[in-house]
Amino acid sequence: MTRLAGILVLTLLASCAGAGPSAGIDGPTGRAGDARSVSSVNVRDTWKMDLAPQSQGLVTKKLTFPKTARFDEKVHFEAYYDAEHDVTRLGVYGNVKSSSDYGTSYNNGYYVTWEETGRADSDFPPPWRLVDVEVMDLTY
Repeated sequence: MTRLAGILVLTLLASCAGAGPSAGIDGPTGRAGDARSVSSVNVRDTWKMDLAPQSQGLVTKKLTFPKTARFDEKVHFEAYYDAEHDVTRLGVYGNVKSSSDYGTSYNNGYYVTWEETGRADSDFPPPWRLVDVEVMDLTY
């Protein structure tokens, strides 16, 4: 038993010794690996007007009680250009409340990801492609 414990301790120490210093968080996404290829993009007002209602419509379909959906007035946006993959990704996120027929309230956060090929810098880019729709139990 003592021999087994010694082997486990040596294995643990060896795994810790091999770990170098952390690269830290760098770049707009918070991942060090993206620091060289990802840059922030300003979200245009025309994009907001176009994608906010579309995103909320998609989120509504994913709710358990879609007819009672009430979205917060404040919708958040963030956009990044990924030079490595030559795409612009735009995130639309916020909070939504809904309730069951029995009065149970549900507070959810949502995040909808859209994508466009190349660096989107025009007020009217080609139509955005839907990448993902997430409805979460936590709110923003």
